[in-house]
Order: sequence, then C-alpha cells, then structure tokens
Amino acid sequence: MTRPYLIRRARLTDVKAIWDIERLSFPEPWSLLSFLAELRNPVSTTLVAGPPPPQRWQTLGYLIYWQVVNEMHILNLAVHPRHRRRGLGRALLGAALDQARRNGAATAWLEVRPSNLPAQSLYASLGFHQVAVRPHYYQDNQEDALLLTFSWEEEEGR
Repeated sequence: MTRPYLIRRARLTDVKAIWDIERLSFPEPWSLLSFLAELRNPVSTTLVAGPPPPQRWQTLGYLIYWQVVNEMHILNLAVHPRHRRRGLGRALLGAALDQARRNGAATAWLEVRPSNLPAQSLYASLGFHQVAVRPHYYQDNQEDALLLTFSWEEEEGR
C-alpha cells in the first residue's frame, strides 16, 4: 500500500533538506547555490514531498523541472535513501507531470544514467521511452545519459 504524501512547491526553508538528499543520492551532487538558483528561475518548479498533516513536516524527496512553452524538462528527482521503494518518487513524478500538463506541456524529457535501473523502471512504468543517448554526459565522463521522453498525445492514444 502506498502511503499518502503531501506534495507542495519548495520554499527557501526546504533547500537544506533538498541538498542533504541530493548529496546522499548522487555521485556528483548539485551545489547548494544551484538549488537556490532554481527557486529564483521563472521557468523552474521545485516540488517537495513529505508526510501529510498532522505529522511534522520533513522533506523526504524532491523533483525539479523546467517548463518552456509546451515542453517539460525534468532536471532532478531524488528520494531520501531511508524512504525509497514506498511510492514517493512515483508520487512526485505524477504530481509534476499533472502540473506541467495543466500548464500546457505536450512532452516531457529527462536524462538518466544507464546504471540507474530503479529510475529507468519508474520512468518506463509511467510511459517514458528512450529516444537517444548522450555520450559522456555526466561530469565524471564515465557514463552516457539515456534521453527519455513522454508524450501526453501518445499516452492518450493508447
């Protein structure tokens, strides 16, 4: 059974928790300043998830996406390691996709490491499919990125 989560837009007070999750989740974490910049970027949306009231708020995961005209680009999605495999990533991604669709998005894009099999499984289960490979995409130059896309028009046609 999936636990309910409260998903809301991130605030400045969430940035430290987001950054902590980032550093636990990725071999090349974004800087704290990068997260602060996203909060000021007019095309960027940062969503956070935590337990619903009456529980005390704790940021358990986050998702950052840009929406430029009718395209959504998912930049970053992470869940605290202690809270993975509970549906939180799916809930964040679903909320972000719904929000972008309501705001006019027709397609969504993201990059994922070939070694990140749990993320690939999540994306595929929601209708994303691979369209390209970006060679040596990550800063460590050790891994390519798989470019995945999602189209609401394709989903509606299924």
